[in-house]
Amino acid sequence: MFGSTIAVDLARAGAQVDLYEARSDILGGATANCQARLHSGYHYPRSDSTAAAARDAAPQFAARYPQAIRRARHHYVIAADSKVSADEYLAFCDRLGLPYEVVEPPQVHHAQVCVRVPEAFVDVDVLRRLVRRDLAVSGVTVHLGQRVEEPPGYDLTVMATYGQPWSRPLRYELCEVALVEIARYEGDSFVVLDGDHVSLDPYGRAHALYDVVNSVHDVSDDPDSFGWPQRRVSRFEAMLKTAGEHLRGLHPGGQGVAIYHRSMFAVRAVLPDVDATDERPTLVEHDGNVISVLSGKICTAVTASRSVLELAMEAVPV
Repeated sequence: MFGSTIAVDLARAGAQVDLYEARSDILGGATANCQARLHSGYHYPRSDSTAAAARDAAPQFAARYPQAIRRARHHYVIAADSKVSADEYLAFCDRLGLPYEVVEPPQVHHAQVCVRVPEAFVDVDVLRRLVRRDLAVSGVTVHLGQRVEEPPGYDLTVMATYGQPWSRPLRYELCEVALVEIARYEGDSFVVLDGDHVSLDPYGRAHALYDVVNSVHDVSDDPDSFGWPQRRVSRFEAMLKTAGEHLRGLHPGGQGVAIYHRSMFAVRAVLPDVDATDERPTLVEHDGNVISVLSGKICTAVTASRSVLELAMEAVPV
């Protein structure tokens, strides 16, 4: 998503742009294999900088791709054993100007507090069609199925490959999101904070289940060590057990789960040693005729592209 957005904006600014994608189509990696939440800041009470960046970027992303935005009933749940107390979380929302309403939904138990918030999701299939259109109209030449390290012969190279290469070490995690059909949750989203907890988000007719601990199958400093494509045996049952500790009807053997469909796997890149803050920044660095982008949350793709465009105009004067 970041590379495609940057390519379009550079082309619109008058550059002749080639976009290289290792997969057979764009938006086929982490963008397509996650909960597709358009973060607005609520997820990061231990990192004001990450929360503020998402808060400011989400409206810009939604304004650029309005057809891909899907509204839902979003809830953030502060668990009984959360690293952030209920008072601290509400103070965090107030400090960053994030609107919320304290509620008591019947699906939640063992919580300090639950708030309903005006957050949204991204329909990745619609987003992919919109980005394909923008690439075509802006004149970007797209090279699919081509993995390159250092494309030769360009005035400027933008590396937006989800952390590879990057100037500092990164931690790569192979993560699972399980797709399930459940009763009594309809289109509701629940994110249980803050620590080793879970999220349950509407995903088409199903829900996407993520577990901070059990969803992470492997960790490495080399993303290629996982193999490509990535395939693992699902940890769905362990994920379900964790979810049942906070959300009713989801414990193993309960009546809340109707069907387990499948699991999506993706490799994500995060900065090492940020467990204390859970920081997820989007970073843009410039070195000679190379601009490198460390992608954070998808909502920052538009703001990151603007930063790249400013650097590109400095690096390659007209």
